[in-house]
Amino acid sequence: MASTKLIVVVGATGNQGGSVADVFLSTPGWRVRALTRNPSSAKAKALASRGAEVVAADMDVPSTLEPALQGANAVFLVSDFWGLYGDPANKDKAKPGQPLNVWAADHEVQQLKNVIDIVAKLPTLERFVYSSLSNATRWSFGKYTHVYHFDSKARAEDYARETYPDLWAKTSIFQAGWFLSNFIVNPILEFVKEDDGVARFTGNLDVDVKFPFIAAEEDSGPFVKALVEEPAGKNVIAYREWLTIREVAAILSQVIGIPTEAVQLPKGQSKVTEPAELKLELDDNFAYWSEYGYEGRADPTIIHPRDLPTLGKLDTVFNYFKKQDWTKLKA
Repeated sequence: MASTKLIVVVGATGNQGGSVADVFLSTPGWRVRALTRNPSSAKAKALASRGAEVVAADMDVPSTLEPALQGANAVFLVSDFWGLYGDPANKDKAKPGQPLNVWAADHEVQQLKNVIDIVAKLPTLERFVYSSLSNATRWSFGKYTHVYHFDSKARAEDYARETYPDLWAKTSIFQAGWFLSNFIVNPILEFVKEDDGVARFTGNLDVDVKFPFIAAEEDSGPFVKALVEEPAGKNVIAYREWLTIREVAAILSQVIGIPTEAVQLPKGQSKVTEPAELKLELDDNFAYWSEYGYEGRADPTIIHPRDLPTLGKLDTVFNYFKKQDWTKLKA
């Protein structure tokens, strides 16, 4: 009988980590150790009820990480910039004169280094899959330097590559595309039904540029499973469909049965007005996506879902939208 391998999922109760844990819990020959700061949460208990070993660990406290990672054959690592930025407990942690999002980016990098330092020394490790994003400063050739929530993950990726060549030889990069859930829960990105009965997406993005769309809570697991099973050294931009915002609007119209429209704001206008550091970050963010691509299209290492032979067929954007509650738009 083949021995059972262990995957340790850091951030197992989030969208990406939860999907990874879900897939490996259903994969013969694997057992799952789910790391979370709060083992008593509903999501953690649900994982435990399905057979996951739920372990308390904190990315800020390396002493909790070391025992939690021991014995891993594979590790999936994901971090949460927006959780750090939005946590009221962190609002006063920035240094004098330091924007909170700069603090959050630096703190996220340190959290990731804490995990990477331990993962690099695991004698049992066969595959490390790291959830990163494109380096906006690098791939915009220095034009957009305030996309901290992208660059922080890329900085930690650079740290792993430069500091631990042996670990890097076992590493593949998972870049989650634009979360489809943003159209439902994010007030900056949601469709709004206006007085003329049309549901409109209004923002700073070029509505005719293609973007990678993913249902992170469903699709992350299949991608990570493919990256674990296939040879290391891959850097995949993960998505279920490659669409323009105009095409997304047309799909939503089919689902909800009312007209939809995608509108790009005139240059200089922004839906974000405060705080100032967030406006600067998101304005740079959307401009970078429109001009240089969400995935940093100049990056020569990028591969696409079609380049993963073991990745099964993913569901459609239409079917994802069909499962959601669009009551506000239909009313």
